[in-house]
Amino acid sequence: MGGFVISNKRRIRSLVSNLPETLKGKSIVLAVDLSSNLAKARRIGFSENPTVGDTLLPNVIGPATRLNTYGRDIIRRDKEKETLYREHAWTHQEWAGRGETRTVTTYVSIPYKRFPRDHVEGFEIELSIRESNGKLIIATLDPITYDDKSAALLTAAINVYLEVFGYVELFDQKLSPIPKPMTVRRLNWDVLPKGEKITKEKLKNILSKSKRIRPVEWNRQEKISSYNPTEIAIGTAGFSGYIIYVFPEKKLAVLESLKYGNASYILDDGRWEDLSKLTKQQLLSAKLVKAREVHYGAWGTRIDRILK
Repeated sequence: MGGFVISNKRRIRSLVSNLPETLKGKSIVLAVDLSSNLAKARRIGFSENPTVGDTLLPNVIGPATRLNTYGRDIIRRDKEKETLYREHAWTHQEWAGRGETRTVTTYVSIPYKRFPRDHVEGFEIELSIRESNGKLIIATLDPITYDDKSAALLTAAINVYLEVFGYVELFDQKLSPIPKPMTVRRLNWDVLPKGEKITKEKLKNILSKSKRIRPVEWNRQEKISSYNPTEIAIGTAGFSGYIIYVFPEKKLAVLESLKYGNASYILDDGRWEDLSKLTKQQLLSAKLVKAREVHYGAWGTRIDRILK
């Protein structure tokens, strides 16, 4: 139907890694097209010819629909076991007098021990036949807000759709498909081919023009490069003056700031894909910066200690 779709997954565990951040705080209706899912709709309880307004709690066909209907039990292994009773039917022969016996069935309670359970009720998410742009859809009866309070409910609803239909599309409250998020391709970094060494030529527009300062700045780049970073990226446009050296095996990267801050920032992340998506402010945030090594004194010794 052209909107944002989650597919090719049996279930999701995290909303953050599956929904765009722009949807936070917004109300979402989950749905699939009815015409291409008639057999699956019948499987969960809809009739042969469903009409607008038909609403139901889906039949249990797997873990997600079972959780939705029945909820789950949390085993409390931190508590003492409790005694419960399980009823069994016992069929046996009973004396009936005058040399006769008869077969009787009695019910006996057999005790057993188990850890206590805390029961969590099911979400009871109902699906309804609704209309969107002239087409019938199978949608959640009520919209769900994408926030911390409703995160578990929204995750459960998405998993019901993935289990029943194999995919789910996102709609807004007016039942218009939520468009796919724009793919942002940031052009702030010139990434060197893997294995390629950094050269003075590549940094000719970044290194200082001063004959006294330029050798010092270049010496720092040689020092960091000597530890064989997996990737090197040179800042472009508004990121000019920054160089990133990535060391994924050490789970860190070094952000060299030649012009702004005059320091080496040790970033607590060695994944270039993640780093390349961040703004300058995010790169220098306290959450990501593991250490800030100012360009003075025993800078080289401190870098050796970090990268060895």
